[in-house]
Amino acid sequence: MEKILVVGATGQLGAAAIRKLVGRGASVRALVRSSEAVESFGARGIEAVLGDLTDAPSLDRACSGIGVIVATANAAIPTRESDTFAAVDRLGYRNLIQAAVNARIRRFIYTSVPTSKYERLTPFFQFKRETEKALAASSLDSVIFRADIFMDVAFVMMGSTIPLRGSERPTVLRPFSFASRHLARIKDSIEHKKVALVPGDGTARHRFVCVDDVAEFLVAAASGGPSGIHAVGGPEALTFLDIVHLYERVLNIKVRPQHAPAMVFRCAAPLIRPFSPAGSNIMCLNYIAAKEETLAESASAPQFGVRLTSAETFLRAKNALPAK
Repeated sequence: MEKILVVGATGQLGAAAIRKLVGRGASVRALVRSSEAVESFGARGIEAVLGDLTDAPSLDRACSGIGVIVATANAAIPTRESDTFAAVDRLGYRNLIQAAVNARIRRFIYTSVPTSKYERLTPFFQFKRETEKALAASSLDSVIFRADIFMDVAFVMMGSTIPLRGSERPTVLRPFSFASRHLARIKDSIEHKKVALVPGDGTARHRFVCVDDVAEFLVAAASGGPSGIHAVGGPEALTFLDIVHLYERVLNIKVRPQHAPAMVFRCAAPLIRPFSPAGSNIMCLNYIAAKEETLAESASAPQFGVRLTSAETFLRAKNALPAK
């Protein structure tokens, strides 16, 4: 049985992919950056190796004996000062692609972002596109998933901790002070204050997709499915105002939308960038979500045998779980 290397194993999406791979009897190796993480995975019977995208020799060692790479790591929510977009999403992925070529990896599976006319605003999007092009120019058989906005993140940042219930390694709870301070201010706003935070006028449509469904795509691609670039979104096109109404139905309360003007995000992004590139990126993502429809096609689901989860099914399932 060929072994699968998961890069980004300690993130929410990577952790979900590992859980699903192990559940299907796959042989998994996790790339991690601390001895504590090695021990944690080892206690679950999962092989883990120390390495870093910025350390090319460690990637050569990690790729030895590997058949498939599932790559979800990025610097969007950094946990170290060295986790810059240039270091991780540009140089780091160049290192990983080269290591994969050296090891003659059978398939490289990469998680990317939707296309946007505002990509020039953030290096995060720009470096994602560069990595896509680097994969296309390599000798690797690659599968690229351009995932739409994650329910697990967007619904939380509207002011609710319900989507965090039952989550493993939630992205929004990573130790990044810029995001942590904001989350501390707005958490439970919907449940306690009956106020939902909405980017812009809330009318741009998106195919919100849950982390578990994206993980299903990654796992399916590890064993089959077509190569190339695939847009991945949820089963329905919804606005942020639709999500406000969804919270009203699920919680049986009246929720007031509180709008943040899109231009506030756009103006804040360059001001924040010198002090926090990742914080600036978050502002850019909010601006894009407010101004542009990111309607990733859901046509990829049948190709990979994935049954998509609706926003209402997702939120009701989370709400049924006990609060921590």
